[in-house]
Amino acid sequence: MGERVASPTRSIPGGGRSEFVSSTEQPGSSGADTGVRRRSTATSRRGGVPSLTSRTTLAQRTQGQFTLAGPDETPQLRLAHEPFVHPGYAELNPEYEQPANAKPVWSLAKPLPRVVRPGMVPTKEELLQSRANAELPAENSQNLGLDVDPNDLEAGRIEKSADPRKIAAQVEDARLQRENNFVNKILNGDTTSTSRRMSRTSSSRIRRPLTVEPSAGGLSPVQEDRNSAQPEATEEPNNDERLPPLPEEPEHHVDDEHEPKEEEEVEGFPSLDHAALPDDLHPLVQELVEDEVHNNHTTWSVIRTHHREPLAEALGVFVQLVVGFSADLSVTLAGAGNPNTTGWAWGFATMMAIYISGGISGAHLNPTITMMLWFYRGFPKRMMPSYFLAQFLGAFIAALCVYGLYYYSIHHYLATNGPIDIVNSFVTSQREDWIGPGTAFFNEFVGTLCLTVTVLALGDDQNAPPGAGMNSLIIGFVVACLSMTFSYQTGAAFNPSRDFGPRLALLALGYGGDLFRNPYWFYGPWAGSLTASFIGAFLYDFMIFTGGESPVNYPWERTQRAMRKSKAKWKRRLHMHLGKKDKEYIG
Repeated sequence: MGERVASPTRSIPGGGRSEFVSSTEQPGSSGADTGVRRRSTATSRRGGVPSLTSRTTLAQRTQGQFTLAGPDETPQLRLAHEPFVHPGYAELNPEYEQPANAKPVWSLAKPLPRVVRPGMVPTKEELLQSRANAELPAENSQNLGLDVDPNDLEAGRIEKSADPRKIAAQVEDARLQRENNFVNKILNGDTTSTSRRMSRTSSSRIRRPLTVEPSAGGLSPVQEDRNSAQPEATEEPNNDERLPPLPEEPEHHVDDEHEPKEEEEVEGFPSLDHAALPDDLHPLVQELVEDEVHNNHTTWSVIRTHHREPLAEALGVFVQLVVGFSADLSVTLAGAGNPNTTGWAWGFATMMAIYISGGISGAHLNPTITMMLWFYRGFPKRMMPSYFLAQFLGAFIAALCVYGLYYYSIHHYLATNGPIDIVNSFVTSQREDWIGPGTAFFNEFVGTLCLTVTVLALGDDQNAPPGAGMNSLIIGFVVACLSMTFSYQTGAAFNPSRDFGPRLALLALGYGGDLFRNPYWFYGPWAGSLTASFIGAFLYDFMIFTGGESPVNYPWERTQRAMRKSKAKWKRRLHMHLGKKDKEYIG
């Protein structure tokens, strides 16, 4: 009774032995302070009787929120997967010490990033207009006779109502309050809470806070302070600011004739310098300029640094299609293979590709996925051309490689059989004569829609994302399932590059122009998959997703404004339009 059990002695580098340390308490400081990791045990030696008090049930571990996707990953499990790092390695390879999630990666291997898009943030013109016509908190709701608390609205607590006008008024008030508070923090240089919300994942590496330093040229890019440590990323910011209570009678608006000048201060709102601030008042809306560190040990490493994403995407596509085409040819040339074998092969090939490039390029492997992530999740459109080139080039080279690998087997097969089966091993088509264009289109449409919805669900960190490293495996199983389900009628492309790249390769190998005479190559893998990808993403966001980066979840007027700004930017880049200032300057 009361006996303490001493842990075994441990040798110390350089000779000698450590002192006996009690397994139930340690002298001095705790294990967290001394760097000693202590493992929890299910039993304690109190009176020699095992105790089960430290065991927890599944309901306790999941806090009563059990889901078929399994509980969240624990800190102990994350630490168990941390690799050994030799002392001095980081000094020679400083890139390794960069914090996790230093920049967004729209990856199929982990939850998708949360980014601020231009449509979510008010412009200077909108802010100046709101200053001239300042509204009280919850004014729109009050005008409809609603008795609401502005703080409840800002927190999103809006009661359901049969009158859509009342809901719309409260939504407008909530959006205005959030935007005003957000812009106030940015103008005051307070980005601490913003930076803490940039990542919801914890990391054993030290995170550095984002700071905004005022300069004469306006808001500076996001910089990292290397000498200060970031608090734990999962901490929620403390926001003690409370909006003033709703007045009984609204005050009068500022008259348009007495519109405040830009230099004047409005109570509760910092001054706006029209020339100094960017169009969108949040630095993160501009291009993410991170002070990244790269190893760059060789000349090629510098080139790779600037083109790493498309190179990784091309390699992932190459591996995926080499394995998939090889499986199709193996079944075709054997003559007695199981067609389901190709379904499993395509699934595991996709898994391999996502593991290869998922952490670098995101392993989209599919132009329709890239375009969908651009429109619905904020993937940078400047990177889309390089991704498209990588995806089509990887498919083209993969088809040539597999054809060369099976060259003699293919020609042995063609000695007694027609070329149609060889062609079908590389490209998709209407497999039977009775399959019309409508059936072929909707076969690709439904399959791609299911794939898109699943990809977005796995990438939604507020749904039920799988544990670390499981996205790749799960998407592989999804692709295998969809291949078995939809391949009978068309071959199940779900992907323009997977079909178009091999068509070009077979055309170059002399298989003739019949490859493009059947219009299926366009309305199946191109029109069918692209339409399904956009509609599938719309359905998921309309019914489940709550993030503001989706255009489904913020006002249509903001979407139109963002599209007009993008159009004007491209016109300026193509020298198709001269702005008013340019005309005055030329004149």
